[in-house]
Amino acid sequence: MENETLTAEDYVSIHRSTELLSTKYLHRVTLSARLEAWSEFVDDVEGGFDVCWAWEFDNDAAHRDWLHEAWPILTERVRRLRQPELDALDDRFRAATAPITPLGMSMSTMNEREGWWQFRHPLQVTGDPGGPLPPTWSPPPTYIG
Repeated sequence: MENETLTAEDYVSIHRSTELLSTKYLHRVTLSARLEAWSEFVDDVEGGFDVCWAWEFDNDAAHRDWLHEAWPILTERVRRLRQPELDALDDRFRAATAPITPLGMSMSTMNEREGWWQFRHPLQVTGDPGGPLPPTWSPPPTYIG
């Protein structure tokens, strides 16, 4: 984040997003912690996502869901300061994933949805190549080890 001082209003918006979303996401987690969690998930996907967690992939992407819901609650200044970080993580996630095989949805409709990150799967995976993968992960990811 740039070296710009946040105002009391900025901090209130961050706190408000944490409070408002804590009931839906079952944890009171700060904006910085959610960005860090999204970053760690992106790192995992880039390094080859472990297939033993394949069925949890969507749950891990919930960090991005939280950020999406928090963004309108935050002040313009907070969004402006954190947007480059979020954009960079999103770009890395797109590069390390492929669109899932749509289930009753056209590819263009799927790509235009707000939660685009929920419609992607990792390009590279690690772990047991004999384990079952979600049927939407098609074509299947490449095993790298």
